[in-house]
Amino acid sequence: MASFRSNEEFFHAVTDLLTKLEAGGHGQAAAELRAGFGCLNGLTDGWALFLESIERVQATHSERFARDEQTALETIRAAVHTAVYRR
Repeated sequence: MASFRSNEEFFHAVTDLLTKLEAGGHGQAAAELRAGFGCLNGLTDGWALFLESIERVQATHSERFARDEQTALETIRAAVHTAVYRR
């Protein structure tokens, strides 16, 4: 997975971002990401659903995030994109 040494590191980054977004008053964005994250089932379709969730949040909420939250979300998106498209 791009930018992450292990799945554990990736999962920690996602949960860390969710916690920061909720604490920062971005509950709707966190809920969307949490729903997509819950779709991970080890198969490509679960990763694709999470990618769609991330892209919806980027399109509708991320401009109000702190810079480090935007960076974390983009890093996560890139890793998920790689998992879906294997590129």
